[in-house]
Amino acid sequence: MNSIGIRKRALGCMVLLLTIFSPFMAAWADEAAAPAEAAAVDPCKPTATFSTDILSQYIFRGAANSKDSAVIQPAATLTWYGFSANIWGNFDTSRHSSNPFLQTGINDGHSKWSETDFTVSYTKEICPNFSVLLGNVYYGLNPPLQSAFGEDEDELFGGVSYTLPWFTVAFTVYGEVMHSVDEWFELDLTKSIPVDCLCKGATVDLGASFGYLILNHDNNLLSLDPTVPLGSYSDFHTCQLTADIKFPIGKYLTIAPKVGLWLPLTSAADDFLEANSLDTNSTHFYGGINATVTF
Repeated sequence: MNSIGIRKRALGCMVLLLTIFSPFMAAWADEAAAPAEAAAVDPCKPTATFSTDILSQYIFRGAANSKDSAVIQPAATLTWYGFSANIWGNFDTSRHSSNPFLQTGINDGHSKWSETDFTVSYTKEICPNFSVLLGNVYYGLNPPLQSAFGEDEDELFGGVSYTLPWFTVAFTVYGEVMHSVDEWFELDLTKSIPVDCLCKGATVDLGASFGYLILNHDNNLLSLDPTVPLGSYSDFHTCQLTADIKFPIGKYLTIAPKVGLWLPLTSAADDFLEANSLDTNSTHFYGGINATVTF
């Protein structure tokens, strides 16, 4: 592992994060711990959420799962007493790839439904501001986004989160259980800032996440260099920075323009992401808009 490279990547991520956060520092300082005006949601009443993202690109854990085409990602979630069930999908409006290793099943220029995921989870607040999370996500994948085994994948996950006065920190571990015990470790930092000056009830939501990936099986693409053999993978992997502005419209609808940036944290991650991205890039900037209706 290149420790100098890790430090440079991490420093660059933090500088960019501070650049994004700096315009809102004053707002954070002035943000009072106002009493909760809204009554707590009745746990006996189910909550249904329907949302759609329209994005310039689909990126998953740093790897590009689309190239030069917009993607549409509808989702539906039902929540009750801490239990949650979600279905999510990805529709690529112009399916193609420039990666010589990821050409199977590509329909150049044609639209295609490429993925359907099913997630169930349970969240419980153990004490004030501290919660635990358990769940399972099943990835229904279509070529060329299939796993290294050529099949769908299934992950168990669990994590904890704590809300500090300045931001919320969460740590989650995902383990693939259908084919091999692969792991994804993710640290998330998030902050929601009220901006009533833009629109009553509007918020600016900022986030940073850092991932470590372990792939135990030995048939992973590690580089675009054809002389590099397939192998296992274990390394600090990616940093993701996100920002969106949520605008409530009426009682049920929220509209949110959003942007995001994915960066590799090491040279090994850089090579891995190039080999496993449809656009053969390791750094990705994307943007789009989200519409969410909640009942």
